Amino acid sequence: MKSSTLFIRALKDMWQAGKSYYLLLFLQTFCSSSISFLSFIYMSRIVNALSQQATEQIVSLLIQYLSIFAVLQLVSTLLQPQVENFNEITQRRLFEMPYEKMLRMQYHFADNAETIQKLERIKFGNLSRQSSLYLMNVRIPNIMEYVIRTIWGLILLTPLWNVSTTSATGSLAWVNTPWVLLIFVGGILASVFSQFTGSQKAAKYMENIGERVLNVNAKYNYENDILSDIESGKEIRLYQMGEKLNQNQLDMHDSTALLLRDLNKTGVGWHIMTVIIGQLLNYAAYALIGLRVLLGFLPVGQIIQLSSALSQVLANLPMLIQHLAMILSQPDTLVEYYEFMDLPDEQVKGSLPIEKRLDNQYQLEVKNLSFSYPGSNQEVLSDITASFDVGKKYAIVGENGSGKTTFIKLLMRLYDPTSGEITLNKIDSQKYKLTEYFQLFSVVFQDFRLLGLTLGQNIAVSQDYDADLAMTTLDEVGLADFSKTLPKELDTHLGKEFDNRGVQLSGGQAQKVAMSRALYKDAPIMILDEPTAALDPVAEFEIYQKFDEIVTDKTAFYISHRLSSCRFCDEILVFDQGKIIQKGSHQELVKQAGKYYDLWHAQAQYYQ
Repeated sequence: MKSSTLFIRALKDMWQAGKSYYLLLFLQTFCSSSISFLSFIYMSRIVNALSQQATEQIVSLLIQYLSIFAVLQLVSTLLQPQVENFNEITQRRLFEMPYEKMLRMQYHFADNAETIQKLERIKFGNLSRQSSLYLMNVRIPNIMEYVIRTIWGLILLTPLWNVSTTSATGSLAWVNTPWVLLIFVGGILASVFSQFTGSQKAAKYMENIGERVLNVNAKYNYENDILSDIESGKEIRLYQMGEKLNQNQLDMHDSTALLLRDLNKTGVGWHIMTVIIGQLLNYAAYALIGLRVLLGFLPVGQIIQLSSALSQVLANLPMLIQHLAMILSQPDTLVEYYEFMDLPDEQVKGSLPIEKRLDNQYQLEVKNLSFSYPGSNQEVLSDITASFDVGKKYAIVGENGSGKTTFIKLLMRLYDPTSGEITLNKIDSQKYKLTEYFQLFSVVFQDFRLLGLTLGQNIAVSQDYDADLAMTTLDEVGLADFSKTLPKELDTHLGKEFDNRGVQLSGGQAQKVAMSRALYKDAPIMILDEPTAALDPVAEFEIYQKFDEIVTDKTAFYISHRLSSCRFCDEILVFDQGKIIQKGSHQELVKQAGKYYDLWHAQAQYYQ
């Protein structure tokens, strides 16, 4: 994709993210920037009126000036807080867009380490790479101001172009000729070229060291998060990591300082040349304006308008060029960003609604199911066929990497099979509406996440919740007594992100809350994907026993490489290298030589 196309796309996305902000920003910037130029115009007219002793005209000009000034000042002042509020909203939207994309994209991409790494690079690049949408938006208020001021300055300089060679006589006739103005324009173009070249050189340097800057920032932010994380404090103290981490922070500050020093050296010659050309243009312009006024080619009052407008052009035009050059310097930033944003979204494949059944009669079946990750020819699952009766309990066991969790993700349609099919009540699951299909499952993953919300909100995964139902589910997992000891019971925050009085749960307590969340949803199919990893074997056995009592009328899947759940299950599926190699009850499989027999006897001491 061409750089121009990328930047146009970026501007369109920014516009979509903040239409109201940019419109209000333009209006507010126009009003605030126009005030000084309004002064130049009216002061020039008032001086001309004074030189002509036109008293009535002076009064009229003052009234006009003060009226317009008041309107512009009032509008600018009233809009300022709204602009700041909308800017904050726009910045958040731009920062959140990649995270929103993560929720929309096909899950196997979101679950991919490479995708997550790209997201982290975008996150850190937002604050360090000039062509990121986030930093482009930061520069836009300045760019808009420089553009408006430069245009105003050029408009007010138009009297300089009114030359008349017929009225020019004597040795100073050249003052009022087009050639002088052309030379002056040439000087401005030379200044612009010098500024642009210097900015491009600095931007090229930034592009060359972009990876270094990104790595320094990423490492700094990562270690800064560690230092501010309460849970990390134990390891930092016990392993005496504090001094090393602090030294790393200091080293990164030094590295950043060196990068900035080198950046300041880059293009310094061009910068000096730009300053010299700019000063010479200033002196020449003031001399030209002064001579033309003295010779009568311009009214006296024009000195104020022209000199002020000229100083604005020479001050704002170089800054405008510098900002634009910096933004255009790193198109690779946008290439990386849009490679991420263009990853495929979830496809709406099905439209059939899920039949609402009070008897929970939802039967799942898989036929010749195989799966390979996109871009890989290696099968993670191979030719799996199985039928799951309603209301039965299934244990899915096997060593790590045997395909257990991948199978469950396919069952829930987080992944699409490479071949074969999954049916729900004899109908291909792909034909059902995905959001409704998801509602069939209550799941506790091994890597579940509790939020910095209240206990009740964590259980319901909602701001509003049924307190009685939440407390019932806590009682079912054995956490009701603990919840009653909390300062605000169900309204107690988990963690201290939003409330300093929040509580830190132990690993076992957190897992029980996650199970309570699954029970609260009350879906017809329950899945526990190794959620008891933080519990000891006895506590694990008790949890599965309790669950067996709770989910009497539901289909349940227990996935684990520990086998405490197997005694409660109607059928056990033993996975090995992506295939089901054994099926049967605990009593059947424990008597057969094979993988289950080996796993059980390796762990039997914990379940005696």
